[in-house]
Amino acid sequence: MPRIRYVMEPPVLDGYRRLYESTGWTYATPVTRDNLRAALANTWCWASAYIGDEFAGAGRLISDGVLYAFLCDLIVFPEHQNKGIGSTLLEMLTAESGKHNIKRLWLFAATDKAPFYERFGFEVRSSRMPGMQLSDGC
Repeated sequence: MPRIRYVMEPPVLDGYRRLYESTGWTYATPVTRDNLRAALANTWCWASAYIGDEFAGAGRLISDGVLYAFLCDLIVFPEHQNKGIGSTLLEMLTAESGKHNIKRLWLFAATDKAPFYERFGFEVRSSRMPGMQLSDGC
């Protein structure tokens, strides 16, 4: 098997689009190619993985660069999962947050994915401080 290569840079648009579509995430308002192009351009930090020349996964941080960061779209193509790629991408992104002394790193996780993040020190938010969202109507 070719080695896994990691870079702190964004994927190309078509790779990101395919990766995003691989999740099956659906929204009331479709996520367009222009939406993904803007997400690529406006992300604070990217970590991407390649197996040989094949794009395998990525994750990104949105941040003010000082106080807060939000981990978004940590995704590995299904055929490349369970190879440690997601773990390495997460470690790269948390290390980048640490270099900037980010005070809080947040994320939303599907219920069945919470144990993955807990292995890296993330904690489920207390019911006294629930996470909330406003979506598709903002």
